[in-house]
Amino acid sequence: MKLYRLIASEEGPTKLFVGGLHGKEGLYTAPILERLANESVCTGKAIIVPSLVKQSKYVDVLSREYYQSKEGMKLVRLIQKYKPHFYFELHAYSEQSYSGLTDPERELRIGVPPFVDLGNGILLGSIAPMLRSKFSESDFCMTIEVPNWKSEDEEVKAEVLQILKLALSKTKCEEVMLELRMKYPVQIKKAEELFRQYYRNRLKPF
Repeated sequence: MKLYRLIASEEGPTKLFVGGLHGKEGLYTAPILERLANESVCTGKAIIVPSLVKQSKYVDVLSREYYQSKEGMKLVRLIQKYKPHFYFELHAYSEQSYSGLTDPERELRIGVPPFVDLGNGILLGSIAPMLRSKFSESDFCMTIEVPNWKSEDEEVKAEVLQILKLALSKTKCEEVMLELRMKYPVQIKKAEELFRQYYRNRLKPF
């Protein structure tokens, strides 16, 4: 497992960016996170893992089985070791999975809210509830799903990288959300509504 550490002179929170959590997702997440690791604008400390596993059996991160697997336990150890205040998961999904991930009835169907399409097939949402419980209420946790059939599309990669760079450069989650609201006003409003409904306003998005 390759891991990068970026430590800025400017104080700020610890941030953890992880891709390739299961299956073959690392093929699509690693190139984006490798670019992030070469960024010079950073606050606090950033830990970047382009691909948690090179290739593994696909086990859904929503399931308890995932956190009992080798890769799931590795992920939890990373979180316990670095105690990040910002946490970003980068996944990759197939075109056939789009309708299921964005299904308005997803919470009724499998117990978690749908992802919101930011455009270009880039999906945004929260992390698995079981994993969210490992963080404090004030921690900032987000999942980004990259369309794997657009893996060679420079526009898609650049847009995902821009979101991650935003998190890398800011010291407060409010600053990240403000910028995202400005860029994606309708989509972020919807994502925040879904988050609040799911957590019944016990947590502040994200």
